[in-house]
Amino acid sequence: MILDLSSRTHDLGDFLGLAARIHREDPTYCATPDAAVRHSLLRECFAGRQLVLLSLAAGAARARVVARLTPVLRDGAGKPYGMLGFFEAFEDEDLVSALLREALGWLRERGAGEIIGPIDGDTWHRYRFNVGPHERPPFLMEPANPPHYPRSWERLGFEPFERYHSRTVADVTPAMQALEPEHERALAAGYVLRPLDRRRLREELLLLYQISIRSFASNALYTEISREDFLALYEGVGSLLDPELVLFAHDPRGEPVAFAFAFLDRFPAVRAMRGKRGPLSKLRFLLARGQVDAVNVKSLAVLPEHRRARLAYALTWRLYRRALELGVRRANLCLIRDGNPSSRLDAGLGSEMRRYILYRYAGMPRG
Repeated sequence: MILDLSSRTHDLGDFLGLAARIHREDPTYCATPDAAVRHSLLRECFAGRQLVLLSLAAGAARARVVARLTPVLRDGAGKPYGMLGFFEAFEDEDLVSALLREALGWLRERGAGEIIGPIDGDTWHRYRFNVGPHERPPFLMEPANPPHYPRSWERLGFEPFERYHSRTVADVTPAMQALEPEHERALAAGYVLRPLDRRRLREELLLLYQISIRSFASNALYTEISREDFLALYEGVGSLLDPELVLFAHDPRGEPVAFAFAFLDRFPAVRAMRGKRGPLSKLRFLLARGQVDAVNVKSLAVLPEHRRARLAYALTWRLYRRALELGVRRANLCLIRDGNPSSRLDAGLGSEMRRYILYRYAGMPRG
């Protein structure tokens, strides 16, 4: 049985709890707080434009998916993109196929053109399947899913739409040496690099937002989100940040023109919180902090008119230097779209550690 929860968003217990049940035996699963999922699910821009589906078998929830008709994005034919997100499912080919077909049909009936997924509404939120290899442990904020997820989508006719990868640099020291001339060139040109000011965390996060919406506007599938939704993405993140790993670049006039966002990979400690934020969860975090062996470079953004200054390389040099100051030699360059110049921030000294796929539905449109 498939339930439509679109008008029952006050009663999402089974929907929210399904992920924890599916990943219960997975030692690499890092839960997303229910409050964050609920906030993303109930965003105002998708009101009346989404279908929330939960599949039950023998009285228990077994799979879920949300179909969304994007409010602003249009495909090459001028039709609104359809998106499938919030996907979780036990391994059951028939059940998953029925659930996805229901969601695809709803999107087609409402005029969707290209249908893509998994994507929780936009590229600011969770999207892409992790397709391995899975031998190396995951890093913090990496997409994670059982191996059968992409297989179940491919069986139904989904094919790759965009491909991504993450790279790891085992020792940043030689990479620093290679990037140092770029750092010196930026300083000589009058650019100033500075760390985040934790005392003004909200204002600094809003500065990240302002640079992001200008820098990423030409990216595929880009949609702008509100300041409130952006701040919600970083709720509770303050305690995880090292200010010297969140850097801003100012041009010679003092205007902010770029940033780099990185953080220590405290995956075991965040996983120990089990998706909660209360006092007990914070205690679990402190007890599991342990030894950190990598810095994750999550985002770099440079305003278009300053990209010839090669600020991304200068900022990365500063991140690598800070990693060494903290006693960490490894850096992970996270979630890079294939072909993006960010792949070169390892100075050619890194290796690919993981791949990810965003899928499109290859089936014929209805009607």
